[in-house]
Amino acid sequence: MNLRKKISFLSFILLPITLNYFAPVLIVQGSFERTFTIMHIIYGLMFLIAILFGGIWCSYICPFGALQELIPDTTRLKRKLPNLKWLTGGIFLALICAPLIVKGFQETSLFYHMVDTKVSVSSFRDLVRYYMITIPIILITLVLGKRTWCRYICPMYIFNYLGIKIGSFLKLPSFKIAYKSEKCTHCKSCTKSCLMGLDVEEMVKNNKWDMNECIKCGECINACKNKVLNMEFHNR
Repeated sequence: MNLRKKISFLSFILLPITLNYFAPVLIVQGSFERTFTIMHIIYGLMFLIAILFGGIWCSYICPFGALQELIPDTTRLKRKLPNLKWLTGGIFLALICAPLIVKGFQETSLFYHMVDTKVSVSSFRDLVRYYMITIPIILITLVLGKRTWCRYICPMYIFNYLGIKIGSFLKLPSFKIAYKSEKCTHCKSCTKSCLMGLDVEEMVKNNKWDMNECIKCGECINACKNKVLNMEFHNR
């Protein structure tokens, strides 16, 4: 198991402790109550990391991404689905930002709604909520394929996208997958291994990498026997 898988697996194991810190509902509620919380810091970090490292949050840190990787990819459903990330992400961002634009923060409560234990799952009610969040993601993955939640539904993607676009606009150095297309034998091993279902072989062939969807997991690098792909940090 490589370093990325170890880190993401640890993130999932810790989810009963950290669930509230990632909870979209709680950050929205905090914004409506004009309260600055640790969730605002975490989502801010997601945005800042995306500026320099792209979608690496999704492959290394996000516990929901790790959860989906633990599920065997047994589905034969291969068709593309409607991309709902823009709708869910737009609504999510509006619900966070609109109350703050109108009224701003009135108080700070970092451990908002977690003052008693700082642990997310500390009661039967919390356990029910934990499974209400994780079971739908498991079922979606089982029925529709690996990382379907990440690829088509996740509202948190909007923070990655905005960070990537701002980093590109400012022409800041970025963490990227580089490639030597002349070495490619078009075996498509990279495409088959991609967690986000990207056609990596086609992107290498056409010299057009999808920066917005690539989560820098490195699975395509591991799958390539000809060392076509490599991870680099360089100027845009």
